[in-house]
Amino acid sequence: MPREPLSSPVPRAVAVVERSGKVLVIRRHLDGRDYAVLPGGGVEDGETPEQAVVRELKEECSLDGRVVELLLEGDHGGRPAWYFRMEGVEGEPVLGGEEAEHQDDSNQHHPMWASPQDLDLMGLLPEGLADLVVGWLWPFHVDVAADDADWQVVERLWQPYVHDLSEFRGTTPGPDGTYRRGHLGWYDRDDEDRIGYLARLGDRPIGFALVRGLRGDTRLMGEFFVVRAARGAGHARAFAEHVVRAHPGPWEIAFQNDNVRAAKFWRRLGDEVLRDATEEARPVPGKPHIPPDRWLLGTAP
Repeated sequence: MPREPLSSPVPRAVAVVERSGKVLVIRRHLDGRDYAVLPGGGVEDGETPEQAVVRELKEECSLDGRVVELLLEGDHGGRPAWYFRMEGVEGEPVLGGEEAEHQDDSNQHHPMWASPQDLDLMGLLPEGLADLVVGWLWPFHVDVAADDADWQVVERLWQPYVHDLSEFRGTTPGPDGTYRRGHLGWYDRDDEDRIGYLARLGDRPIGFALVRGLRGDTRLMGEFFVVRAARGAGHARAFAEHVVRAHPGPWEIAFQNDNVRAAKFWRRLGDEVLRDATEEARPVPGKPHIPPDRWLLGTAP
């Protein structure tokens, strides 16, 4: 009979180790089944959960670390468990301990770093843990771009943004390999008519929004961008809705009809967030040779 993953009833101490936007996992193959777990193991007699998780990380992955936060305590996956955020972890994981000794074709352990998108694809167990890990390590939040450091982040994200648009505008980089600042030069953080926002997962910036018209009757979504790695998980929708709702009143949002994904995204936002949403075509100023932009018009409640 095939062995079941995580079937031991022994209380478990688990290490949550993040580095450069990825989390340490153990990719498993057990009796024909592929899945992943976080490093950890059973709490031994006379041992605290904190001591157990440090020991298990060392034995299983050959890594030293220290406990900095208890993330979860309770019944998880059918047995008591403690999930700890770890820091001070340096070097690369190397399988050790009993896991290395018992490695064979039917029972394999492979420590590795996994992105948030990897966790579901790898089948992280127990079920539901992937969402918890993402929430612990990379909570989504939106902030106003308030200082020079924030605007430097916007400047850097501008490059992949213009690269994305180059598919529809035919833009190429300059001789130095970078795209021009273009409309980014319109935005000054001291201008009360304009504002910038940054979306982040934890401390990782994933997008920006630039808005103008705050002192007039109509707000305009001048530029909006979310990095490709963060798309498809609802972050772009949450970001756009946050920005729009932060400024009630009439809105105008431009997009290119040829950009099918963006067109679908903004039309859906108009249907679900804006009141009395309509759409119209407008020529691109100074560029009569390219297709007109589509403009979404509506009112944010």
